[in-house]
Amino acid sequence: MRITQELYAEVAISAWQAPGYTFGMDGSGVSVEPVPSARPGVARRTATGAVLLALVVSAFEGTVVTSAMPTITRELGGQHLYSWVFSAFLFASTVGVLISGKLADRLGRKPVFFAGMGLFLVGSALCGLADSVHALIAFRVLQGLGAGALQPTTLTISADLYTLRERAAVQGLFTGAWGAGNAVGPLIGGWLVMQASWRWVFLVNVPVGLFAALLLYLSYRDPPRRTDVKLDRWGPVLAGTSAAMLLFSLEPGHAELRWLCLLGAVVLGAGLVFQQRKSLAPLLPMELVKDRTVLSGVAGGIAGGALLYSMAAWVPLWMTEQGGQTPIVAGLTLLPMLLGWSVGSTFGVKLLVRGGMRLSAGVGFAVAATGAGLLALTAAYGWGTYAALASLAVLGMGLGPAASTSLIGPQSRAPWHHRGIVTSSLYATRLLGGSLTVAALALARGHFALQFAIAGALAGVVALGLAVAAPGKASNES
Repeated sequence: MRITQELYAEVAISAWQAPGYTFGMDGSGVSVEPVPSARPGVARRTATGAVLLALVVSAFEGTVVTSAMPTITRELGGQHLYSWVFSAFLFASTVGVLISGKLADRLGRKPVFFAGMGLFLVGSALCGLADSVHALIAFRVLQGLGAGALQPTTLTISADLYTLRERAAVQGLFTGAWGAGNAVGPLIGGWLVMQASWRWVFLVNVPVGLFAALLLYLSYRDPPRRTDVKLDRWGPVLAGTSAAMLLFSLEPGHAELRWLCLLGAVVLGAGLVFQQRKSLAPLLPMELVKDRTVLSGVAGGIAGGALLYSMAAWVPLWMTEQGGQTPIVAGLTLLPMLLGWSVGSTFGVKLLVRGGMRLSAGVGFAVAATGAGLLALTAAYGWGTYAALASLAVLGMGLGPAASTSLIGPQSRAPWHHRGIVTSSLYATRLLGGSLTVAALALARGHFALQFAIAGALAGVVALGLAVAAPGKASNES
């Protein structure tokens, strides 16, 4: 059945579930109407506000550091480790996403939420007190693990709070909260650097996060735990270790060590494939791994994360080092991309309905590649700030439909009882693509035009691949 707007309305909110949690299903896969975990009224509104606040603060931390990093590296040193402050957070978030979903089903939402918030806040406080860039990177790992656990868990809690029919009505709140957190991050980060200190970029999370945790504690009760949820203990370990080795192989330094890390990543990756084929609870069900729509979504997720986070990492540095801009202006330069993302994503579903992922994601990445190419030319020939802003807007206009339909397309193919694990797996690929690309582009640090050109070339390759291999029509087989 072809995707409809009604299906999208349900998928967009209900499929943002954590792995293993089945919206509107009992254990046998039979549709049921869930009982909200808070009665309509003050308690439910309070719980909704709590998870929205947690979602905003975790999304905010992914981009707030972008406009502060040039100042941080000037004060703490470690210019050669610039990219690791981003990559460490994104990589740890990937691991947090992979392990938190089923734990929320097995242990309950509250324990996982509070554990994630605790890690996030402790990491934030320690980042604010860091006296070296090495310490900052280590504490960003704590932050990332917490943020990775928070984002899927908050979305799972939101599904507990509302019935299936109500979720479509509140979807805008949660997509808007995530977008707002990312959009205002660079602006607030630049303002804090200029008005106070870069340390407040991290410390500001502590009171906000504590307030969100208190609100949730007072207003939300956990649904019954699911003792039938099977946990894949080795899958996340192998996936995380393999990705970490690949990340270390991109670090400039001893060539022998880099090749050893790359070999380790390949061996562990092969071990992951073997283990997943035997696992009773794989990270992604094997029947979906073979699906062209899902594979297209994986490629789109990696490329989307690569473009989004590489621009967030390197554009502000380019603006401060070569453009002579203040931190707050450097942060503002990302706003056209994020606004373009929001505008472009509204057209994504229409393109998906009309021509499947081949049209929606393929055209989207082609437009994004054009924007990145224009940005590379702007950096190479010094066309100025306005040309950079226009290029980033074009990039965002393409990235919006490409990234959103790379998620919605696979969701429509997966049965209801697999949509959560598909969604969180694709979200993890977006984070992983971002962490690896930011680290890889550090090898060309200082050559901003080359960095932007490489990012654009990646988008162009994915656009071509999707045009050839992605299915022409999206379907729902559930």
